[in-house]
Amino acid sequence: SSSSSSSSSKSSNHSKHSGSSSSSSSNSSSNSSSSSSSSSNSSIFAGGNRLQQTEVPAQALAHSLNRSLPAFAAASRAKGPVRVARGAESSVGGGKRFGIDSEAGEETGKVVSECFLTAKVHSGSNKEKVCPQECPFYVQDRQDWDFCTFACVPETHCSQYNPETPIADKDIGFCRSCTVAACEECDNSVNFDQCSKCSPGYYLKDGECWFKYGGDWVWVTAGILAGVVLLVAVWLIEWGFRPTTNQAGLDHALLQRERCKLKMKKEGTGERKEFPLTTNLLKEQVAGPGMTLHFNFQVFLMIWAVFVAIVWVCFAAFIDEDLWRLGTRKFGTPRENCILVMWGYERQQDLMWTKVAFLWIVYIGSFSMCMAYGIYQLRCFQGVDHQNKTMKDFVAMVTGLPAIPGFKDVEGELKKCLENTTGQSLVGVSVAWDWQEHQEAVETALEEDLNERVFLGGPSGVEDNDGQEMGFMRSTFYKMERGLLGLGEEGGSVRQDDGFGQGALAATGGSDELPIEQMLQELHTSPRAFAVFETQEAKERAVAAVADLSGFEFEGASGIALEELEAEPDTVQWIYYGHSTRSQKIVRLVAGFGCIILACLFWAVVFYAPYAYYVMTFNYENGREPGFIVGFAFSMIVVVGNAIMYEVCARISDKVGFQFKDDKEACYMILYTIACLFNVALDFVTTYYTAEKVMEGLGFVSYFGTPLADIHHFTTKFETYGMQRSLAENTYSYAFPSTYLIPFLIEPAPTILAPLLLGRLIVRTHPEVQGKEAEEWMAMADMEMGRYADLLLNVILGILIFYFPGGYTWMLFLAMAVSHLWIYAFDHYRVLRSVPACTFAAYDIEWWCQAMLAPIMGIIASCLAFKGNCEPGMYCLTGFPLIATCSFAWLMHTIFHTACLIYLVPMCGKRLPDEDPAAHETFTSLSQRVPCNWFTANPIWCLRSKFKFKHAPACSFYQLGKERYMKYSPKTGCFFDEQDASPIVSNMDVKFKN
Repeated sequence: SSSSSSSSSKSSNHSKHSGSSSSSSSNSSSNSSSSSSSSSNSSIFAGGNRLQQTEVPAQALAHSLNRSLPAFAAASRAKGPVRVARGAESSVGGGKRFGIDSEAGEETGKVVSECFLTAKVHSGSNKEKVCPQECPFYVQDRQDWDFCTFACVPETHCSQYNPETPIADKDIGFCRSCTVAACEECDNSVNFDQCSKCSPGYYLKDGECWFKYGGDWVWVTAGILAGVVLLVAVWLIEWGFRPTTNQAGLDHALLQRERCKLKMKKEGTGERKEFPLTTNLLKEQVAGPGMTLHFNFQVFLMIWAVFVAIVWVCFAAFIDEDLWRLGTRKFGTPRENCILVMWGYERQQDLMWTKVAFLWIVYIGSFSMCMAYGIYQLRCFQGVDHQNKTMKDFVAMVTGLPAIPGFKDVEGELKKCLENTTGQSLVGVSVAWDWQEHQEAVETALEEDLNERVFLGGPSGVEDNDGQEMGFMRSTFYKMERGLLGLGEEGGSVRQDDGFGQGALAATGGSDELPIEQMLQELHTSPRAFAVFETQEAKERAVAAVADLSGFEFEGASGIALEELEAEPDTVQWIYYGHSTRSQKIVRLVAGFGCIILACLFWAVVFYAPYAYYVMTFNYENGREPGFIVGFAFSMIVVVGNAIMYEVCARISDKVGFQFKDDKEACYMILYTIACLFNVALDFVTTYYTAEKVMEGLGFVSYFGTPLADIHHFTTKFETYGMQRSLAENTYSYAFPSTYLIPFLIEPAPTILAPLLLGRLIVRTHPEVQGKEAEEWMAMADMEMGRYADLLLNVILGILIFYFPGGYTWMLFLAMAVSHLWIYAFDHYRVLRSVPACTFAAYDIEWWCQAMLAPIMGIIASCLAFKGNCEPGMYCLTGFPLIATCSFAWLMHTIFHTACLIYLVPMCGKRLPDEDPAAHETFTSLSQRVPCNWFTANPIWCLRSKFKFKHAPACSFYQLGKERYMKYSPKTGCFFDEQDASPIVSNMDVKFKN
């Protein structure tokens, strides 16, 4: 035992010199020198001309190699690659046994030109070397106790050296196992492709594996689906060739669509034009400062991605060219894989200092850029706010109101109470009412009120032909369309404007008159109301006065507060007042997370599981990989997963009951990011276990010869080069183009083109679709801030590549920058041409986006802790302590980054100017140009103005695209009249360039 141990120790000591020499240079003299200095019992001449005479027992070798991996790693980095040169002349497989230095001389052809000689490959071996014609096939010598040993043999000797590879493949020049799809065990008794045992879910027939659950039902299902697709195609083609029978309805809907777009202020001619496509959305305020901040964020991420790519390119160009290749070289035959693992491990360890230095530069640079970006965004937002006045500058929120019935004059009494308490004059009070249970009745009453203001004549007498004058096929399709889409079923009537102030009323059916007066009497107030002042100074003095009094009393309730508000009236969701307490929101959010988990499970089972099962049962022998169709299917699975999360999170954020649109968008952004992370986590877990199974099935070993199946520590297995290279490729494939580009190339079709084309078809060919119904079919999708989550997910996927060899780093981050450039161009067009006018007024969404960057950038700190492990002068951990260290680094960064956002960034904001540049602006002057204010946006106030207070004219409810029908009524708070003003749709259109 002691003799074996001593021999092993000597052999290992010798190998450190010979291995290092062979990997760095082919100089035979260094090998000879290293060999002669080892011991008197063993010597190896360069080129393998002389055989090593000392045979090391396998047990002693295993004992010497079973030291801890960190110790080996430290030794490797300090003294060069650790390779074990050993072997003895023997009769294995009828040939001779050579040590590592046999391959060192392969360039001269002195050893590998002979057949039946077992040679051990190393990192410097020629991967392209082929066997001689008399024995043209490489075979892995599994009868040898060493690893990564190969011999050149004729076809008949493949199974003698490795019983599991009896097939001589002339295409690759290698003895291989069978390549039968879904085969778990090959039939090694024959020298052709034949399986003996199939993977679960498949059955064996004639040496091939067939899907067990296939059969006639598959063909029947495929036939049904093909028939449905054919029917839909015929339907759409026939629909597209139908004559236009509703040109008036189509013109009306298209005109309304145009009126809803973001527009510039009126010119001298009175025309409001679209913003030109050359508008700089980084400066121009078209939809509030929140939109400008959003586009700034997109540009920031492009700059950051280019920064990371440039840093890695500089390292690769000026330090070592292998940094371009690490992690990108393809797997192949077992011999090529052995060379790849040895080369990759040695180069990765030799160049680990560059990876650590790169991560330090990226980490410090990224954090600094995040702080600079946060300061810039805050100052940008404050600069816009200081230079302009909008509706939020004239309002204060009243909180703590008791529930007051609707038969009282709540607005008038509360206005008097506030004026007496604060000493300031108010324009009025807009109360938020609890009316969610009466939503349908309220919306119907508002629509009827609009009809009354629009009405200029009787019904146009539009006929419903119901398909009587059509052929059988067209008539059938026509009736199916009406039934499936519910066309012509909406009640009410809306005048169709021809754009010149003239038009006819299109009847869409009648509706029963609702007892709206009774409903308004029975409503109760919510705890909140909006007190509107004529000037900003009056508002600020009123807020200060109530704060000095610690609140005021009203209707028996005390402690009612008056607070500043950072919101615009068109961002208020009036329907959620009275039904959205904090506890109710928390309960709905918890339920929402449950829905997200269920949606993830649905996606995993229905879409992802079949793909995962296929790739896990695929035969990866000799470098075989799934084809293009599988890769494309994976991309579509990612797209579908993100689309499911998009829809689920949108519905959850709507149902939570946020009272302001900006809060809803912030919640949606956070939920969508978390949901997509669930998808990513699930995919990466599956990817890890798939890679593990594939690597183990192909017989991969660690650099030190330990089979992956025998490595039981997660961190140890994760650090093996085979796993690192496989996970790097999978991460790159997942990110680009599957996540970075394909979803956004597809996005214009389902979000813009398909709805527009379908809406035109419906309205153009169905005369019964008129007025509001036609407008709804041609309406554009609302703008939302889910793009923040899309981009944050891209950043996460980019950072994950840092855990692996860096060959993909520069490619991935340049791909991120290019993909984000496309996203920016698409969003630029969408905002200016394909979304209804909107306002994003608050800073909340942007702040939460920056807060989400804190844990994301913390991943870089975690990766730095991982890659710095066992570096000179650093700690050397494995297993759970290493995972805990990485997690601690992530947590500390997240806390520090968040603290900087809360305390440091606000200290660098802008100060209020000494003189208010918009001091001349008052609520009345602004309301004359902006149709949406705190009164016209409140649906219940508009109805109370008409039915309770009998104002003539009553306060007109603001509806996008219908501003021209609003009536001037100063006593109700409606100062807008398009006849005498230069109207603009968005409150934020009054802002100047930043």
